[in-house]
This record gives sequence, C-alpha cells and structure tokens, in this order.
Amino acid sequence: MTQIMSVALAGMLLVFFTVSKFIQSNTIIRSEPTAKNNNGHNLQMQSSKISVPEPRSGRQSKNNELMQPEPQPDSNQSLNQTQKQNSFHFIISSDCTSYQRWETLTQLHSAQSVQQCGRFTWIVSGCLDDEDEHAGKGKGGAHSDVLTHSSLLQEVEKHFPRVTISNEEVAFHIGRDVSLAMDNSHLKESDASRDCHSIHPHVHFTPDFSDMSKYPGPFSDGKKRRSFVNRQNKTMYGNFGNIYKFNNKPNGLHHWAVDFLRKEGTDGGEAVVLVDPDFLFLNKFEFPAGNDMVAPGKPAAAKYGLGGQFLDFNLTRICERAPLSQSDSAQNKPCPFQTISNSDVHKYYSAGAPYIIHIEDVLAFSQRWVELVPPTYDEYPLLYAEMFAYSMAAADLNLKHNLIQGLFTGCMTSWPHTHGVEEHEALEISAKNYANLFENPVSGASFDPESGGAVSCFLPPLSPPPFLHYCQRYLFATPYTKDAIEDRVVHFFAKRRVDHDILDCNRKVVLEPFVEDKSTKVPHGSERNWHTLAVCATVRAINFAKSKAGCPIKTD
Repeated sequence: MTQIMSVALAGMLLVFFTVSKFIQSNTIIRSEPTAKNNNGHNLQMQSSKISVPEPRSGRQSKNNELMQPEPQPDSNQSLNQTQKQNSFHFIISSDCTSYQRWETLTQLHSAQSVQQCGRFTWIVSGCLDDEDEHAGKGKGGAHSDVLTHSSLLQEVEKHFPRVTISNEEVAFHIGRDVSLAMDNSHLKESDASRDCHSIHPHVHFTPDFSDMSKYPGPFSDGKKRRSFVNRQNKTMYGNFGNIYKFNNKPNGLHHWAVDFLRKEGTDGGEAVVLVDPDFLFLNKFEFPAGNDMVAPGKPAAAKYGLGGQFLDFNLTRICERAPLSQSDSAQNKPCPFQTISNSDVHKYYSAGAPYIIHIEDVLAFSQRWVELVPPTYDEYPLLYAEMFAYSMAAADLNLKHNLIQGLFTGCMTSWPHTHGVEEHEALEISAKNYANLFENPVSGASFDPESGGAVSCFLPPLSPPPFLHYCQRYLFATPYTKDAIEDRVVHFFAKRRVDHDILDCNRKVVLEPFVEDKSTKVPHGSERNWHTLAVCATVRAINFAKSKAGCPIKTD
C-alpha cells in the first residue's frame, strides 16, 4: 500500500510541475518597449502613447538565408519558408482620388496574377464625407475626382468583395460593419495571409496631411515662395506651394501603425513593404539570393540614385525645427543626419520604394519621418522632399538599409540586364510579339482575357524583376524595325492619359496604347524592347483588372 501511495504522490507532483511550466512559458507580459538603437534612442516612440507587446522569443529564423517559395503554390498546406521567416505585409499609400483608385486596384490584381503571398493594406488619405461628394469633382491629381469613403469602397468591393476597413469611426459613419473595423486580427490566421491565390485587401482611411500651412514655418502663411539653389547654383522653385500631397505617405503610415499595433502588436514579425500606387507586380516579390531577411533594426529598400543631395540642405535649420528630443534641442545637440558622410548615404540611405521595414521599427521610424518632412520641404520644395526626409529619419535612428538592386524597373533606375543568349533572345521576341499586334491594327489586339495580365508580356526564360514602377512615358514605333521609317506609328503609355474610370463597367472598351505624332523620338536597342514591354505590361494589367471585376468588355 505504501508503495502504491508513493507512486501516486510522485505522479501528482509530476502533473503539478508540468502544468506550472506550461503556464509560465505561455504567460505574456506587456510592457513599454525598451529596445534602443545604437544611438540610444527608443525604437518605439513613446509619443504615440500606445503599449505594444514585447516580441516573443523563437520568432527569429536560425539562419540568415531567405528561403524561396515553392515553385508550384497549388496546395494550401503550411506557410512556405519565405512566409515563416519574413511574412510580407504590403502597404500601398495613396490619396482618395479616382486617379489613384484605378492604379491601386490594378496593382492588387497584378499581385493576385503572380500569386503573391502576404497581407495587403491600402492606406487612403483625404476622402470626402458623403454629403460633400460633388465638391470633389475634378479636384484631384490629373483632374481626377476626390472621392468619398463610400464611393471608393463601392468600387473596391466590385473587385475584392472581402475587403475590410480598420477605422471604427468611418465604418460607423458610412453604415459599415463596425465589427470588421474594430479588430483585424481575424486576418492573421485567415486565408488573407496563407492563401497566395487571392487578395483580400484591408483599407485604412486617414485624414489629409497635404496642407503644409498647418505646420509652423516661414512659408506656412503662403506669402513667401519656397526655393532651392542646386549644385549648379540654379534657383529652383517648387510647383506644389502649400499643398504637398506626398506628405500623406509618412503620416498615413504612422496613422496606420498606431492603429495596427494597438490591435495586433508586433508578434507577427512581419516585414512591412511600402510601395506607391503606380507599381505593378511582374513577378513574385522575394529578396534576391544572397540578401539577408529583414529584422528589427535591419531594414531594406530598393537602391535609388538620389544619393547625398540632401547633405547640401541647411541641415542645422532642419534639425533645429525637428530635434530628436527636447533635451537635444535644449543642448543644441546635432541630429545624426548632420554628420553622416556621403559614402554612408550611398551605402545605406539612398533608398526608395519598395521600402521593407520590420514591424517593430515602423512606429518609431514613421514618427521621425513625419517630423522631418515639413522642415525638409521648406528647404527643398520639390518632388523628392519626402524621400530625402526618409533617408534622414533612417540615419537619425541608425537604421542602416540593405540597399538591393533588381527589385523594380521602369523609373528612376536602369533597365534590367539580360544574362545569356537565350534570355536576350526572349527579350527581343517578347517585345516584337507585342509590337506585331499593331502592324495591322486591330482593336483589342493587345488584350487577351486569359493572358494573365502583365506577366503574359514576358516569354521564358526572360524573368522580369518583381515590380514595374510606371512613373514615366513608355513608347515604341511600328513597323518594329531598327531602321528609321517615315511612315510609322508611335504607340505609348502615360498614366495621366488613362481615363480615371477605366475600371468602371460602363467603360466597356478595352484600353489600347495611345498614339503619338510619328515624328516623336523613340528608344533604340535593348531600351526599345523594355519600353515596348512596359507598354504591354501596363495596358494588359489594366485590362486584366477590368476583366476580373466581371465587366463585359468589347474589343471593337
């Protein structure tokens, strides 16, 4: 009997010990984050007044190599290696116009066409209230319409019926299901993150941050004109005045980050990929071989050629208006971006979209970016002010970027280089095949509803980069010959020429390349082929998006 009781007692002690260890290992303690960068600054800004959970241990991969996805993602089994190590969360930041609406919807469809894995959030800034709908006619970029929350969502739902929104107040105001707005954690383990075959976008609305008169400074009253003297001693004047719409990007990102971290925290270990509306997926987004995955304190971005131009700005004046802290200001302590070298800028900070930032860094970084745009814009009132402010914010927080080449093409970078005879021939044939559709013009010839959109333009083994950034004009001439021919037709694509309601089912005719005066100069050689394929990709991507909305499309 004594032996039996001893065994029973031992068993009870074993159970108690096991349960105690289980409870201990699964207890999450929420606290104010204390992680600091090498400059000693908190990476989670306390000014945002939210508490996010400390990252759990065991989330980090044991190796630094980003595994490639399986080539055939036809099964819905477990997450592939890329998702396990860096689950991508794509963030598209736009204004609330019919112009950037068609751009963003086209981008989302292009992501679906390449079966891009990850989550997709669309940050939309500056929508009108429903009662002000008519006030926005023709007031957006490229004479587009500024939309209401409801009108934008109605169009999105035609393309992606499972769209959700995150703003409780907006959802209530427009009569949407508030339960979907209050908590988007249902997306974390749903098909939105696991299924690579379909896109379920999440929309986050923000106010409009483009009015620079709201930020204290010498030009806020609009009486003085901002100017910049470049390295050639030429005075440059900005055309934006007190309306700088690119200020929506840092502010929109921060507005979303505060909301997202309040609801979900940083446990997911996501890599946030920030892109502009005028990006198309040509291929799955993955890091090229040999590049480390993103980690806290280790962001990445595409390498741009902007370089250290901002080092010529009055950095002291910028820092005085946006000190890292009040104590730094009181001590006249310089900001780190004032002392970095041109070499370090080119090595770590000459960055552009796609930006890839670990979720743990997004809040602090976006806050610093927000602070630096207004004084930077006053010093440099031109297009790239927010990009230079991005570089300075990264330098201030010692977020040295892994600058990666080959993430995109089409704008602010060189065209891709082909490798080997077969790939070069595929480039030639791909471009010629598309151009030949216009030798004897037939309406609708450039669109095949079963083509798969932009990806159909590239014949194997030609493999384009993940993104096309179509921020410029692309053109080619037919007959498609190297010789100059007087009787020719010049075909081109320019995003500002696209009908803003192109994806509306009432516009039944497909988009064809625009036609220009035959005297227009066109590219030659390999550049000509890439221009042709850029036209092909943009036109087919738009038509593909239109077809996926269930619109009946005419080709005559």
